[in-house]
Amino acid sequence: YERTGRTVDLMYLCGGGIVSHPGGAGAGVRAVKQSWEAAVLGVSLVDYAKDHPELAQSIATFANGKGA
Repeated sequence: YERTGRTVDLMYLCGGGIVSHPGGAGAGVRAVKQSWEAAVLGVSLVDYAKDHPELAQSIATFANGKGA
């Protein structure tokens, strides 16, 4: 977020992180939104995930870079 000049005017292109989310595509979309919220707030993903289960599932599933 900081590297963009603190703008939210951007396009995020994603695929596998949404459709392969263990909670389904809807949960995948929520996880992407939650990750951006964390960036805007300046909160680490791990800390933000404590209260955002979709993000926590994404981190647990995709953190090793291998996906579901």
